Formats: sequence, structure tokens, C-alpha cells
Amino acid sequence: MKQSVLISAGILVAILLYFGVSMAFRAPGGTADLASAPISVAGNEAGSGLIDILVFEAAAETHPIYLELKGTTVPNRTVTVRSATTGTVSAAPAAEGARVAAGTLLCRLDVEARAARVAEAEALAASARIDYSAASELAVKGWASPNRAASAKASLDAAEAALDSARIELARTRIVAPFDGIFETRLAETGDFLAPGGACGTVTDLDPIRVAAQVSESRAGALVPGAALEVTITGHGTQAGTLGYVARMAEPTTRTFGIEATLPNPDGAISAGLTSSLRLQVGEAQATPLSAALLALDDAGRLGVRHLDETGTVRFAPVGIVDDDGGEVWVTGLPERTRVLSAGQDFVKAGTRVNPVPASPDAAP
Repeated sequence: MKQSVLISAGILVAILLYFGVSMAFRAPGGTADLASAPISVAGNEAGSGLIDILVFEAAAETHPIYLELKGTTVPNRTVTVRSATTGTVSAAPAAEGARVAAGTLLCRLDVEARAARVAEAEALAASARIDYSAASELAVKGWASPNRAASAKASLDAAEAALDSARIELARTRIVAPFDGIFETRLAETGDFLAPGGACGTVTDLDPIRVAAQVSESRAGALVPGAALEVTITGHGTQAGTLGYVARMAEPTTRTFGIEATLPNPDGAISAGLTSSLRLQVGEAQATPLSAALLALDDAGRLGVRHLDETGTVRFAPVGIVDDDGGEVWVTGLPERTRVLSAGQDFVKAGTRVNPVPASPDAAP
């Protein structure tokens, strides 16, 4: 027992001697190293006691303000073509997805007795025409009263009206495309029975194509129909377009206003329902170009930039971003010429006096 205590005491003495000798040898050298170490952001200028900070001068420029919105492509117009009479579909020749011209047959109904009624009406009209011609000639010669000629004329008008009605009813058996477009969906097949209002199919017009989006109430007043803009459509790149429509009533639930841009689509290559974005200029502002890496947050969570005032004191200026190209941002809220901290945005507090060191042009962000 006594021997183990002596061994433990010896080990403890050896450890204490080791640490004591190590600190005696390291202390002078370590102090000298700290005193002579170069400091970039947190170092002291010789004799001044101020921190050295790299700064560069940023200048504000007139820069356009753009509004960017997300939207969706929509057809210029879409119509569900319906039957205006009763009948059974005898033919549906148009293929879904096919381009159709105005007047192209989409569905044909059985003619049934309609052709016979047209023939009957034509015969009655021809007979009434002969009667009127004879009555008119007799009235001119004085061999018949004018009333008989007037009666014959009334009969002729009624016969011709009946003929027109029969022809219209026969024409209704042909359901045709109302305009040039795409026969998008067939809604009736051969053998289906259609009553008045029964759907044959859907025709969509994609030229021009429209891009619909929503804009906030604070921005809607600045938009004018006819303004030029850029439209980026998934799979179709960026194209020039025109602002065609700005709503004058806000959506009740979102308090946003609908807008639509139009762009040519003569070959129908751009489909409806594609994700799109709109970019249009809504004004100009004095803005300063900066690297996005120089943006910082203050204690209140505001986005801004730390810069130096005339006394060399660090100040925090809240800024607003008016444009962003992915690497450089254009911000408002800075003076016309500003000494911006090239480094230390997140480490130097506002109100700290520093020693400004001009950054080389290559070093400035």
C-alpha cells in the first residue's frame, strides 16, 4: 500500500515538472509571435489602435427597374363546338390534335328527312314564284286586282322563308370548326345521339399564344397595355412579347390583378399550360452595383451594406435590391459614392472606427 502511494506521487511530480518546463520555454516566443503577427481585418495600425479594413469606392448609376412574374401559357381562345339540332352522328372525320381550318367538318349528323324538306320547300317556292309572276302581269294589264298580286307576293315570301329555314336545318347537320386552330378533343363518336347543345369537340386557337400571370396591387397601376416585355417559356427560350391585358378588378381572395402577354405562335409550337416568366421594365432608379457577397444583415434582420462615413466610422445602410443577374446585384439606399467594406461585412459592427485601406481593383468585389 505504501509503495503504490509513493509511485503515484512520483508520477504526479513528473507531470507537474513537464508542464512547468514547457511553459517556461514557450512563453517568451509565443508572446513575441502574437505581437508581430500581421492582421488584415482585425489588426491594429501601428500606433493608431484602429483596425485595418479593406474598402473600395462604389458609385450609383441610373439602372432600369424590372418586374419579374411567374405565369402560364394559355390559348388565345378555346371553343367547345356544339350541335344546333337533333340527330345521330354519322361521321367524325377530324383527328384529335390535328390542325383544322375554319369550316372543316368535325361531326356530321344524319340528314334523315331534312333533305326531303328542302326539296319540298324548293318546289313550293318555285310554284309561288310562278303564281306571283302571273298575278303581277295580270294586274299590270288590268285583268286582275292589285290585291291578288299582293296576296301572291305574300305567298312567295312565305315559301322562300320556308326554303331558307329548311336549308338552315340541313346545314346544321354539319358541325364545323369556327376558326383556324387545333382540334384538341373529340367529345362525340360515330353513333352518338346529339340533342341541341350536345358537344362534338373542342377547338383551340394558339396563335397568338398568351401568357397569364398575377401582379400585386402595388405594381398593377404602373403597367400599361402595349408595353414591350420579355417572355421566357420552358423549352422555348426567351422571346419578345407585348403586354396585352391588365385587369381592372382584383382577385377577391389574393388581391392580385391578372395580366396577359401575347406573342406570335404561327406554327403552334408553343403549347398551352407551359411554365413561363415575364420580365418588363417598370421604371428607373439610382442604384449601386455590388457583389451579392457584400450583403449583410443587421441585428434587426434588415438587409443592407456596411460602409464608412467621412470620419472612418462603420455605418450600416439598409438597401433594396432592384435587379439581380445571379452574381451582381443592384441596390438602392446607398449614397451616390460610397466607401464599401471589401471584407468584414459580417464581423465589424456599426459605430466602430477603423483605418480604411484601399483595396486593389482586382481585389474589390
